[in-house]
Amino acid sequence: MSPEEKYLYDLRGYLVLEQALAPELVDRLNQTVDELESLGDEAATTRGAERQYVRPDNVYAQMGSGGGLSDYYCNVLSYGGVFEELIDLPTTLPYVEEMIGVPCRLDAASFMSRTSTGAFRFHHGGAELLPYSEYAVQDGHFQCVSVKISFALTDVGVEDGCLAVIPGSHKSNFANPLVGQVPDPAHPLVEPLPCRAGDAVVFSEDLSHGAVENRGQRVRRTLFYSYAPAFHCRWRDLADPAAGLAARGNERRVELVEGPAPFQG
Repeated sequence: MSPEEKYLYDLRGYLVLEQALAPELVDRLNQTVDELESLGDEAATTRGAERQYVRPDNVYAQMGSGGGLSDYYCNVLSYGGVFEELIDLPTTLPYVEEMIGVPCRLDAASFMSRTSTGAFRFHHGGAELLPYSEYAVQDGHFQCVSVKISFALTDVGVEDGCLAVIPGSHKSNFANPLVGQVPDPAHPLVEPLPCRAGDAVVFSEDLSHGAVENRGQRVRRTLFYSYAPAFHCRWRDLADPAAGLAARGNERRVELVEGPAPFQG
């Protein structure tokens, strides 16, 4: 990270990395998502990618507003293939490692598809203690317990339900007045983050974030990869993707999923 990027990340709680995914990689990811969505619930779950949008008790259904969440898959890494290439992506992993510190590991990997009328309420950012997402800086080094990357697989403008944040809220000492509300792009505290396909937003999980209502005609497709320190307990199970990674001989990716040997098991 450059000095300017460090300053901006500490100040705002996020960085936008333009074209972190090459166009060819975006195409292959979208093709794999098409394949995954064509399988149906049972077949997708058999492959390890659990489809969760239909469960009314799921946190994503509760935090959503107005419907429009057409697909949400957890554990996409277990599906294998091109999803594995994002684990150690050269354009994003160095940022994660500096924000968290080494050793770190992948904590969760999921896919979301959102159609028109859907939104996602603001969560996090404020005085509440969230030990699984705490943000801190000590002796000039970041110590982030959870860092998330939002990979845009489609162009997404404000009208398409883009990610929205409250800049600086990851360091707030006071209650967030907008938690639980649908992000209003006209609100002075809210910053929508429109992206082109291939862009990535790297942000502290402690940052208050949500999604603007999708009022357009395009479907928003997003991959979320969350990272944590290797010693941290898992926020969401990843089934057992490391077995397949080990079989393909990629020790670096196994380590980034399971953590270094002392932290595995």
